Amino acid sequence: MSKHPKERLAKRCLSISIRTVLFGAGLLPMSVWAQGISGHAIDQKNDALERLSGYYQALPHTDARCQGRWTYPTPDRSSLAKQLGADNDTNSIPKHGSYHAQADYGYYDNDAYAELSGNVILEQNGQQVLADKITFNPKTGDSRAMGRVLFNDNPNHPDGNQNHHKHPQSKHDAPNAGMIGIASELNYNANTQTANAKDVAFASIAIGAHGHAKHMQKLSNGEYKMDEVMFTTCPPTQRKWHLDADSIEIDTKTGRAIAKNSTLKIKDTPVFYLPYFNFPIDDRRASGFLLPTAGMNSSGGLKVTAPYYLNLAPNFDATLNPTLFNNRNPMLGAEFRYLTKNYGSGILDVSYLPNDRKHGDTNRHHVFYDHQWRAKHINNLTAHAIYRHVSDSDYLSDFDALGLKNNPLNLPRRIGVNYYNEYLTADLRAETFQTLSGKNSDGSPIQDKDKPYSRLPQLTINFILPKSTTTMGKHWKIPSSFDRFDITARHNSGYFKKTIASNSTTEHSGVRVYNQLTASYPILKNWGYFTPTISLHHLYASYDKDSLVARGIDKTEGHHSVFVPQLSFDTAAFFEKSGSPFGWFDKKWGGYQVLSPRLKYNHTPYKDQHDIPNFETAFAAINYDQLLADSWFLGDDRIQDLHAITPAINYRYVDQNGQTRFDGSMAQQFYLSDLKVGLDDSQKHGDKSSGMAWKISTQPKDDLWIDTDGSFTPNHHLNHFTAQIRYQPSERSLYGIGLINRKHNHAFGQLPLQAYTASAIFPINNRWRLLSQVQFDRRNDRLLDALVGINYEDCCYGLSVYARRYRNSLSPDIKANHAIMAEIRLNGITDSSRLSRLMSDKVVGYDATQDAWQKSINK
Repeated sequence: MSKHPKERLAKRCLSISIRTVLFGAGLLPMSVWAQGISGHAIDQKNDALERLSGYYQALPHTDARCQGRWTYPTPDRSSLAKQLGADNDTNSIPKHGSYHAQADYGYYDNDAYAELSGNVILEQNGQQVLADKITFNPKTGDSRAMGRVLFNDNPNHPDGNQNHHKHPQSKHDAPNAGMIGIASELNYNANTQTANAKDVAFASIAIGAHGHAKHMQKLSNGEYKMDEVMFTTCPPTQRKWHLDADSIEIDTKTGRAIAKNSTLKIKDTPVFYLPYFNFPIDDRRASGFLLPTAGMNSSGGLKVTAPYYLNLAPNFDATLNPTLFNNRNPMLGAEFRYLTKNYGSGILDVSYLPNDRKHGDTNRHHVFYDHQWRAKHINNLTAHAIYRHVSDSDYLSDFDALGLKNNPLNLPRRIGVNYYNEYLTADLRAETFQTLSGKNSDGSPIQDKDKPYSRLPQLTINFILPKSTTTMGKHWKIPSSFDRFDITARHNSGYFKKTIASNSTTEHSGVRVYNQLTASYPILKNWGYFTPTISLHHLYASYDKDSLVARGIDKTEGHHSVFVPQLSFDTAAFFEKSGSPFGWFDKKWGGYQVLSPRLKYNHTPYKDQHDIPNFETAFAAINYDQLLADSWFLGDDRIQDLHAITPAINYRYVDQNGQTRFDGSMAQQFYLSDLKVGLDDSQKHGDKSSGMAWKISTQPKDDLWIDTDGSFTPNHHLNHFTAQIRYQPSERSLYGIGLINRKHNHAFGQLPLQAYTASAIFPINNRWRLLSQVQFDRRNDRLLDALVGINYEDCCYGLSVYARRYRNSLSPDIKANHAIMAEIRLNGITDSSRLSRLMSDKVVGYDATQDAWQKSINK
């Protein structure tokens, strides 16, 4: 290059092999913030943002939720390629570590000054800067870029190629990846790696964000400070929200930024002010404030929570949750999470509210604890611990503004160990409960006798005898003569304790041991199967000392033991026919039909058990599957006396694609002798049959499902009926309606219920949708639960507004609660699903619909 000042170089290209870069574009942060400026500066800011928006590539779909994406600038380097003899093979242009320059004019005095001007392009390792003029002092390492400065940082492509569709696998791999920007002036020192820039408009390819800063300082490698800054994840053509701040300090090493005196604005309207805001710029954990949440209901009033996250160590963290109420004293909550190398992981969630003005100036609190452990050297061995405690029965409902959390009557305290393999499952636990005050659906109080028993402890074991092809241990091999048999064993024992303080019944706590040994011989054929089964049941129970005293009996009278054999035969046949029912759908679906008649015989003789306490057993509901079971009891405190025969039939139609279009079954159990064993002496079942039960599941269209089941009494009256219809015309919409009609049946402990359910989730367009669900108690003529909401989503933010009317499950007879909550999610900063979780609990099929809604960004 000529040493004479300003000698014209007719767009000759420079290839200078030194290991420094003239600019700091490659070190710009993943996200920055901006604030508007007045006067002439506003014009500069707008000009820079408008020029930057030229690199926002619009999508062809006008109704897409996100209208485009940021792309890398692609300056013309064809002349550079020719000068280097690359024949336009731009992949071979940059040599790693060196930088290359192209300009209309250049000057170099070989001492302390170099200058490039006129369409200047500098490049190193995929990083580029374009400017009207760049000067450089080789002695001090100072450089200065002026006049329409454009920088481009693409470290994922050091060869300079621009791949607009490939993004880094993780923000941690390249925390500065994907930045482009425009500045009026850029000063950089290659020795200290510090920089200063003025009037910077930027965009982040990785997170789809952009903004503007009046002044930016690069303090060290990965640390920056910006003044008068603005940040948004919206498209440049639709900037619906942004954050303004006096200053932002960004550290790409930790993945966090600190904004001071920041304001969230919708359009140009301020909606929230934060004097100090610590926020993430990638997905790493770090201490800082999370976005506040707010809710309101008719009983608890308005509450606002401003969480603060503490990243204490790589394996544990905490979240502080200070909460303000309009009608109570402040509450402080905290959640602590930990992960250990050898002792498992856990969560401790606590809160404390002193002198609650709405609750008689009492102190209110909760303590929730969960721990999980898995053995490293013993496969499938796990342990867990759960503890739940609240200060009073109203706590859960008072501090859950939208009824998002479960409100159980019995809060568990449990510690347990579990083990399983192919043949054995074992569970050992000790469990007790905090039972809250509550009422039944008729308004009567729940008494002590209705509380669950504590298990101190309880052991459950299930065992399947392996076949002869398997060796158990080193020396024990199963004889091959047992191969045709299926042999299983079951054990359930424990000490059950319940203290009766209200004298609602006599206390009967004690030990219960249950054992069962079963052998079956299945005969499987192409036409069907035949399975004889024989079992031996043993039940032992013994009252503890307190119960003996309460019942006025001695130890010899306080224990009972029974052995009961059981014999059953189960057989079915399969009749298959090609084609659809009556040929109606042969052209459309084809497929085949299967008719399966089934017959089961069961004989279990009667043994007197009325003196044996019932710790955890209940009657099963009458349904098709239960009629083909060996017992009507759920639990091991009773051995069912059952001498019955049960005919059943199943019909299925499967189309040519393997989709089951119709699956229907019905059965009825006929008793050959009276049933005598009940849960207590008041329950008697004197009928000769169970009545018919059925279940039907059908899919007449690809987007329509109809499910129903029910049963009749032996007198052919309706015992219970449920029906559910789901219609899903698209992957993002869902409609459902349900009916439950259950009659009172004292013999089986069945309480009456008549209720209706309905739900609807449908998009208005690609951004707006409506969500609703309702549950109505027809028997008591009251609304149990109703929720309606509207949801908006685009690539800027998500907004949800929900209103709910619901009843406290512990006191369903009192006045219903009313609640409303608004939730905003700033894409790229926050993401919340508390309200979606509520819909997921209430609406069948909601999760798949929600996933499709979240994924349809560019559709």
